[in-house]
Order: sequence, then structure tokens, then C-alpha cells
Amino acid sequence: MKTEEIPLLIACEKAAQVGILHRPEHTKNIGIVVVVAGGPQYRVGCARQLILWSRRLASEGYPVLRFDYRGFGDSAGEFVGFEGINADIASAIDKMMALMPELDSVILWGECNAASAIMMYAWRDSRVSGLIMQNPWVSNQSTRARTYIKHYYLMRIMQKSFWQKLFKLQFNPITAISSLADLWRNAGFLKSVQQQIAIQEFGNLPTYQEKMREGLAQFSGPLLLLMSGYSLIGKEFDELVSTSTRWQTVLAGKALTRIAMPDADHTFSRSQDREKLINHALFWLNQR
Repeated sequence: MKTEEIPLLIACEKAAQVGILHRPEHTKNIGIVVVVAGGPQYRVGCARQLILWSRRLASEGYPVLRFDYRGFGDSAGEFVGFEGINADIASAIDKMMALMPELDSVILWGECNAASAIMMYAWRDSRVSGLIMQNPWVSNQSTRARTYIKHYYLMRIMQKSFWQKLFKLQFNPITAISSLADLWRNAGFLKSVQQQIAIQEFGNLPTYQEKMREGLAQFSGPLLLLMSGYSLIGKEFDELVSTSTRWQTVLAGKALTRIAMPDADHTFSRSQDREKLINHALFWLNQR
């Protein structure tokens, strides 16, 4: 299908966000707004995936708006981080719906901390009908430590290169043991990681992880969760869920489709993984 790519400026609280609208010749009634992840940087390297996925989605009839939020990439304004971009996401949706009034709703797509941001945002906006999330970011000291112990150190001692270094005395065992001990203390094995809290005023929740969780609890649309086998960030999300009854309850109450890709890295950078991911996403979207 023929598509066009239209550069846009999106006004957000007196700052200009830069976006690209991928517009198909024949458009479905659901649009996709892609929120980028990371810190202030140019959109190169792994972010090329978003361009390729957006073009594929548009070729299948789904209009896509990808944009840099304020202070990020090519956009103006002050960078405030993924926890403070509700206005940025809202203004992008406003722009897309204004340009394409035939759309009934939008799907938000985010990877890593962009997935975290859309979990916190989606319940606020009735125009959002679903979420596509890759390896959500939930990092804190405790879950990060446990994840490294389970999925890095245990894997490392099974590797030939570890034992070669050991026998050649190429690393300091005292330093290694000290580092592992610090991780063990941070992991908090002698106490629960998550203190269960009562549902309270959303804005008063103390951490962004809890805001993600309770935002998701209030969102009624379907969810697609795409997880990499070689992403410690993804494994940290699973670690958090496994230790929290509240997270488990929230996810159990959702129309959640989880796709695990055990051989993929965090950004699905290999061509075969990129292709598998977009095929899974299109299958899920077409069921809508």
C-alpha cells in the first residue's frame, strides 16, 4: 500500500515537538502513537527499529505518529524524563486526531521507560484503546540486584570464559565477592520487596512503579506485552511482578497478551527478531 511520511511540529506548552506521521493511502480506524524511550539523544542506532516498524504498520493500513517529546531528540523544551510527559503524549494524540478525524481511537506503543510512561498515562485519556509494551522499565535497587544475581551471575558461572579467567587469575576474587555481597544486601532477601499499599489518591503514590501499576489497574483496554529473553530490564519487570501480589492481581484482571521471544535482545535488534515482533503486533492489532 502507498504511504506518505509527513513531518510535523506539535505544540506542547509553548514548546515544539517534532514528529513524523506515517499516513497510509487507505486508513484503518485505529491509529498508533509511538513514544520513544531513553534519555536526551539523537534517534539513531536501536531507535531505527521504530522507523522500520512504523513503515510496516502504515503499509498495512495503520496510521502511525512517532514523535520526540520535549527536550528529547529533535524537539524543543526542557527534558523532564519519562515520568513527566503526560502533556507531551496528550498533545501528540491531539495532533493525530485533528489531522485524521476518521480515527476512532489510538494505540500507544512504548519500549522500556516509554512503556512505563504509557502505563501511567493511558487511563487518563478515553481516546486510548490499547497498549503495546516492550520490556517495561521498573528498575529499583532491590529488583535490579535480584535480577543480576539470578540472570547474570548464575549464567556467568556456567560460561567457559568465566572459568578461563578464574584459572588464569585474571580477576580479583575479593572484589567479585564484595560486589556480589553488596548485591545480596540490596536484593533484600530477608524482607519483602513490595510493601502492599491500599489504593489511594493516584498522585500521592510514592514511586513511579506504583503509578504504573495503578494506572494500568484503571485502564480498561487490551494489552500486548512483548518480552525479550536477553533483556535484564525485561527480567527485572518479571521479578517485580513475581514478588507483588498487587501487580499479579492487576495483570490477571486485564485482557493481556504476552509474547516471549527468548532469543531476542532488549531492542529486538536482529532482523529476524524485528520481523517476528512486528508480525506479532500486526496479528494482535488485526484482532481488534
